Amino acid sequence: MNVIFSNVLSQLIYFILVIYAIGFLISLINRLFYKLSGQHPAVIYATGVIGTPIHELSHALMCLVFFHHIDEVKLFQIDEESGVLGYVRHSYNPKNLYHQLGNYFIGIAPIVGGSAIIFIAARFLLPTTATHFDSYINVLTGMQGDGDFFIWLSGAIPVFGKVLGSIFAEMTSGFTAWIFLILCICIAMHMNLSGADIKGSLVGIPLLAILLLLVNLILGVVLPGVYAEFAAWLGAIGIYLMGALLLSLSLSLICMAVLLTVKGSSTGIGRLIRLKK
Repeated sequence: MNVIFSNVLSQLIYFILVIYAIGFLISLINRLFYKLSGQHPAVIYATGVIGTPIHELSHALMCLVFFHHIDEVKLFQIDEESGVLGYVRHSYNPKNLYHQLGNYFIGIAPIVGGSAIIFIAARFLLPTTATHFDSYINVLTGMQGDGDFFIWLSGAIPVFGKVLGSIFAEMTSGFTAWIFLILCICIAMHMNLSGADIKGSLVGIPLLAILLLLVNLILGVVLPGVYAEFAAWLGAIGIYLMGALLLSLSLSLICMAVLLTVKGSSTGIGRLIRLKK
């Protein structure tokens, strides 16, 4: 029974805490990046033409999965007055529990959808890294057997470092790696969860927690053999999701570092010119 509750706790950490925590950091860094870049339209539109449709399609797909009515979709637009690049407006029955649960997944959809695209792209564009990552997943899934998320996390951090190192090492292997890098930057820079996304998703959190608890208890007591596979499967999904979020966070940090370096260089050059005058 202790293992069941420990697994539930780990799943809640993966699918709620990790998503909100890392997603918040990504959103914070991206907003700061655009602010420091002077809200330059070229930067926003260049990344948004790829990142925004993925963001909005993720919302729309989850609306379909949870039977929300899609009222209006705008995958990408140039609206300098509002600054809104895209949106999905949807409606649902607040008395329907399935619809309410869907609010959580619809709200966090850009995180999940962006992560899925990153790993699908890695399969085709970075096959060596994808193969390495599969082996890392097996190692990390095996480490979850103890049922203690925090012990697992302390051992998983070095493994994630190897994954990220493998990805960046492969950037020197050819043009497909650069295509992957550009694609991931565009996704990462528009993986932001808006205030409306977060507010809408909060409604479904209690239902998600109850659902995970019930499914774990029923399978753990009635079908322990199936439960072991179920727990490992959810754990693997959580690891993939965390890996994609860490990659997106790393890319957002790199973009920020590049911007600060360029701005610092420009400032230094400007001061040097003024001194010469």
